[in-house]
Amino acid sequence: MLYLCLFQSAFSQQARLITKFNLNWEMFRIDSSYNLKNTAVVRNSTSFSSQFNQENIKKKNVSADSIRHDEVKDAVLGFEKEYPQIKALKWQKISLPHPARYEEELNPGVNQFTGICYYRKLFAVPADYKKKRLYLRFEGAMQTATVWINGKFVTQHQGGYLPFIVSLNDYINGSTKNEIVVRLDNRDNKNIPPGKPLATLGFLYWSGIYRDVWLIETNPIHITDPIEANTIAGGGVFARSENISSKSADVIIKTQVKNSSPNKMSSLIVKQTLFNSRTRSQLQSNTSEFEMTGNNVRDVEQKITVPTPDLWSPDQPNLYLLKTEVWNNGNLVDNFSQKIGIRKLSYSRSEGFKLNDKPLRIIGTNTHQDCPFIGNALSDAAQYRDLKRIKEAGINFIRLSHYPQDPSVYKICDSLGIMLGDPIPGWQFFNQNDIFKDRVFSDIREMIRRDRNHPSVIMWEVSLNETYPSDSFRIKSSEIAHEEYPGDNFFTCGDTYGAKHTQWDVPFNNWIDPFGRPQDVQPESPGFVREYGDYEFGGSSSTTRVNRSNGEKALLQNAWNFQWEHNLLRGPAYYPWTIGDATWAVFDGFESFSKTTSDWGMMDVYRLPKFSYYFFKSQLNPGGANKPMVYIANWWTPVNKPENVIVYANCDEIALYINGKFIKKQHPDSGPDTDYGDFEKGGNAFDGGNCTNLAHPPFTFKNINWESGDVKAIGFINGKKVTEQTVKTPWVKTKIKLVADTQGQPLLADGADAIFVHAQVTDKNGTVMCLDNETKVHFSISNNGKIIGPTTITVRGGIASILVRANNKTSLITITADAQKLKGAKLIIKALEKNN
Repeated sequence: MLYLCLFQSAFSQQARLITKFNLNWEMFRIDSSYNLKNTAVVRNSTSFSSQFNQENIKKKNVSADSIRHDEVKDAVLGFEKEYPQIKALKWQKISLPHPARYEEELNPGVNQFTGICYYRKLFAVPADYKKKRLYLRFEGAMQTATVWINGKFVTQHQGGYLPFIVSLNDYINGSTKNEIVVRLDNRDNKNIPPGKPLATLGFLYWSGIYRDVWLIETNPIHITDPIEANTIAGGGVFARSENISSKSADVIIKTQVKNSSPNKMSSLIVKQTLFNSRTRSQLQSNTSEFEMTGNNVRDVEQKITVPTPDLWSPDQPNLYLLKTEVWNNGNLVDNFSQKIGIRKLSYSRSEGFKLNDKPLRIIGTNTHQDCPFIGNALSDAAQYRDLKRIKEAGINFIRLSHYPQDPSVYKICDSLGIMLGDPIPGWQFFNQNDIFKDRVFSDIREMIRRDRNHPSVIMWEVSLNETYPSDSFRIKSSEIAHEEYPGDNFFTCGDTYGAKHTQWDVPFNNWIDPFGRPQDVQPESPGFVREYGDYEFGGSSSTTRVNRSNGEKALLQNAWNFQWEHNLLRGPAYYPWTIGDATWAVFDGFESFSKTTSDWGMMDVYRLPKFSYYFFKSQLNPGGANKPMVYIANWWTPVNKPENVIVYANCDEIALYINGKFIKKQHPDSGPDTDYGDFEKGGNAFDGGNCTNLAHPPFTFKNINWESGDVKAIGFINGKKVTEQTVKTPWVKTKIKLVADTQGQPLLADGADAIFVHAQVTDKNGTVMCLDNETKVHFSISNNGKIIGPTTITVRGGIASILVRANNKTSLITITADAQKLKGAKLIIKALEKNN
């Protein structure tokens, strides 16, 4: 008991101070050259190959150092010209994360904000700052960030998806009044990965300081930042596991300590404490005392053996708290805490993927990091809401297409139990100049250094997506990755397109028209289908690409496409040598060359589920947190002939009722697996087959006569009723209902968090008018909130959605919605202050 009290007392000392640096910024956007651009014609075909719009820049005789010099020079000259002109003008007061412009169009495409913008902030530092080490950590800014402190140039960072460090000590004027100015340039730059010009990019770059910024204060003796340290397989605190079994595991912890003072320091100790929150137990490792000369670094490696470890998995995402302390002469001089997990990975062509020595099929999806109107500038709370939606759909893996995403994503996936594929920035573009290749290799190293301690990351995609570099470049990419993460619990993955020889641990399956997914470049290695469900079903006119406004049959086709291919890839023709698959994609998205949204997802851009969402949700086995579920994929609207009614459920039997009358009770579909049919015209959908490899096949009730009223499905497991759902025919639209989609995470009053609010046009019984694509809903907001984007929205399938952001004050926010000849609605939501 005495030991525990001392332990808690020690950790109450905070030698390191980390402060969120997101509030009280100002932003000025330079819009003088804004002109509407025409959309490029890209991907206008139905073949697989047409989606690969490769660009390859030939090598020029210009050194990387010369290019870097010119990049800094151009930014400094720009600052000297621009800043004096805008310095005294009115700047917009903002909070981070922030896009340089809140877009008014649902998909701004090539007309997203592109150009120069400035961010600035006045800040104070501790009075004893000269005795401290002070720096800022920017988690992400798009994409060339040049920084001045108190008018002095400090640094420039190239790339929009990874963090960078701004040292403060040499630039501080005094403790009370200092200014940081950041000049951002997100214009096309062929020397910065991904490098692809916006006009032909399959997503959007967006803009702004769109991730968190942190002010970090340490003592001269401190644990380094792994990005700033730039040490191979080191810097900061690197924790990895070896010799993992259910009986024991070794946690290897490598800590880099720096003495930034000129003085020699003695009697130093690095203490590691591993705390199991479930059992309340803890394990500890202390180094012997050591000394350090001034302005020097030292790597310290320690091992903690964990008996009967609580292993991490999607079903049981067990985490340990690792607390690292540096002591000097009995005084705590630095401390750093993080959550880690222990899990064992293995991949083979004969046995597929195993997690902790148990076979696990990867049921995956892809997601970009963006959201309508705010682009990439999602708060941590918004990231949680999205990931919770994905987890509840039965997805156990996300490929974070096509770049490293916000740090909060990895922490949330660690805690929710979602496995990740972590990719470097890249998309159908390669520049043969050294500067581009150097930056790709740097991205590999920095991504691994940033994310290496997250158990959720099970594959490291260190190839440029859908890009055809030389085989030697790909091999070097894999070698660099393994150099950064030693041991046998780290696995690279990547494309094999156009290659004869690669060395990925998990090479991605290839594409063949009209359908095929071979993995023959590395015939001894397992494969992974990292995208499916979209382009193969009609190319740029894929029958998967639908939203609510397209109606029930279109939404069923979307679901069928995913079902047919997912079932095939889980079957003996592919599994186990193909370890799993990932849909393209979970959310509808944005392509620069499209004037509308690209509706390839299981949910639309407003996060409203399509029928396919419930198909995947039905694949979860009932038990524990996964409840028995039933979903009727039908809006029960008038039809003039008998049609099939599709029900998704994880039950043994489903009984169908219409207006209270029993129709039939049946088991899940069990028909044969067949060829798809015409890939451009929807094939032979819902034939009662193509489900033999699914955990829970759908229930296809054939030739059902429609009657106005309601249809009910009752689910049974072992003969016992466990769940039910009723769908009613919509009558005449009469009113609006407002729903705030918080996913259990309230809106935060931090000036950045935002939630979707949905206006449902309903009949008098509250049934959504799902065939209504005409009603215009007018939204207004009062008190401490703001609607991001347009305030008049035309419904899609009876629902109009807005994005609502709170300001920096805890308060009630009132939202109203009105439409002609309908009874309006009012919704009051509370914006809460975050508890840190």
